[in-house]
Amino acid sequence: MATATVQSSALEVSPQQVLEITWGFAVTQVITTALELDLFTRLDEGCVTVEDLALETGSSKRALRILLDALVGLKQLEKANCHYELAPSARTYLSKKSASYLGGVVLHSRQLQANWSRLTGVVRSGRPPHAVESAEDHGEFFSQFVDALYALNSTAAAFAARELCPPGSSPGRHVLDVGAGSAVWSLAFARRDPQAQVTVADWPAVVEKVTKRFVEREGASDRYDYLKGNFREIDFGASRFDVAILGHICHSEGPIHTQKLFARLHTALKPGGELLIADMIPDDERSEAAFPLLFAVNMLVNTEEGDTFTLAEYRAWLGAAGFHHVRTLEGPSPSPLIVASK
Repeated sequence: MATATVQSSALEVSPQQVLEITWGFAVTQVITTALELDLFTRLDEGCVTVEDLALETGSSKRALRILLDALVGLKQLEKANCHYELAPSARTYLSKKSASYLGGVVLHSRQLQANWSRLTGVVRSGRPPHAVESAEDHGEFFSQFVDALYALNSTAAAFAARELCPPGSSPGRHVLDVGAGSAVWSLAFARRDPQAQVTVADWPAVVEKVTKRFVEREGASDRYDYLKGNFREIDFGASRFDVAILGHICHSEGPIHTQKLFARLHTALKPGGELLIADMIPDDERSEAAFPLLFAVNMLVNTEEGDTFTLAEYRAWLGAAGFHHVRTLEGPSPSPLIVASK
């Protein structure tokens, strides 16, 4: 009877989902290889046949044809009469000719694969084989990666700046950008408020290699100053800032350091000041939103204490730190933005 039940169930449930999960790694490998060969940019520039692309990349025609057809199957390319062209998603995010290029974010997966391959051991021990971000690293990991996040977050940052700096509001805000990286979040405020002054707290390697480059590109160097070092140890001062920003910082800090950071930022903000938090936020039951839950696994294999936190957890921690009127902003970001007032 049990065998019959199993056979009946197999007839009713397709194995497709299991197969797609099993071969998920192949999707990442195909996309990253195409980026390493710069195929999307070359297609954007007019190379449309296997022969053209093989000549440009020095690749095997057979191998390249197989790779290109896989990209068609993944809906990143379109194909007609043996000619290939970019699908809208690839043209927008995977060609270097696009201002919204996200190839650096995709290629970042190469840096993470070694630890992910050891996930079973990590689950047993509860510790990563090698933390990609640590005090001993002094920001080197981030300095090689965070500039790739600029395009990913720029639209959400502009949205947040509009919400927190509405028309008619007082100019000349003092903004604290903690773990700023490319300064994508604070630069949106600097554009919105031409009199704003921004203080960045981040590792020297990140500030010198990444942050200053983006700030100079925007012509905002005269409105930025820097607190260089480990922001867990930097003194932010008291009642200095109108806005404090945590742009995708909490997930790598873990619950203890995040709560300590909230308390310090509450002290650093002026009365009425606002804390802006952007992060990947799972639903309160941790059962529905797949990406934030997978990102928590990414934190497990790559950090000592990182995780993703629910809105209920954020509300409780912010309240304990003294913040009130915690609200969310639904905008162009993977999860709602959180704003808490002092």
